[in-house]
Amino acid sequence: MGHPYTALHTFHLAVRFQSLKCTADHLHLTESAVSHQIKRLETQLGYTLFYKSGRQLKVTSEGKRLSSELSASFDHIDQVLSDPANTPINAITIYCLPSLIEFWLLPRLLKFKETHPNSELVINYHSSSPDYLDEHSLRIGSHEKDKHSPYMRSKILSGETIPVCSPIYMKQHQSFSSKDLLEADLLHDHTEQSWKDWFVLQGLALNKPPQLLYEDFHLLKMATVAAQGIALCPEALIQNDLEDGRLIALSTQRGNIGRYYAIERNKYADTGINTLIKHLI
Repeated sequence: MGHPYTALHTFHLAVRFQSLKCTADHLHLTESAVSHQIKRLETQLGYTLFYKSGRQLKVTSEGKRLSSELSASFDHIDQVLSDPANTPINAITIYCLPSLIEFWLLPRLLKFKETHPNSELVINYHSSSPDYLDEHSLRIGSHEKDKHSPYMRSKILSGETIPVCSPIYMKQHQSFSSKDLLEADLLHDHTEQSWKDWFVLQGLALNKPPQLLYEDFHLLKMATVAAQGIALCPEALIQNDLEDGRLIALSTQRGNIGRYYAIERNKYADTGINTLIKHLI
């Protein structure tokens, strides 16, 4: 028996949205109808595609394998069936790290709007980005070296870090060797792992528990400028602060080796996405 296209497509969308309700809304069906299609497909395939974890819909390992096979095919079908002459102008949704919005993204968007005044752009925080990037959205974030992605990436900046402090903090403390930093006021972005890794590269071990953790880079930099301590900051994001003397580099030894910032997009991204990326990079 052949597998029904409709049920497979419904499954594909359910994986994308991770919600039967959102899938039903997208297909203009009832949630019950979507559930029935998936159950019928599970019966035909002979294995379970989803399971519930609390209120969340989770994909089984078998479902993930099927989804990986279907995703590229359905994305390609959607692309082929899209007639550019009849496609309305869609808003482009940008998911971006807060640390990059003011420093990197907004100045470039101003120039883009000068040449594309009718383009509609929606800017959201990176943390709100979905697992699936459709053809009308892109994501700007940090990535580790050689880590695989199902999306196309365009590198924009290095994410490697250096230890920095403010001039005031430097005056208050006389010595800044690698060993001295072990006892310094270390500021952390999310976790202490970056500092631990940095000390390992110096042949040292950081055993002191973290005292100050900051939610994101913007808060981390503000605390560093305010002489709260020493932070590992991406050099590419603090060039102006270094040049203006608000921050001082304490070492040329880098951390987070191989990390970089990049734009991610769907392989079949709308032409408007590709035009925007050309302006951004």
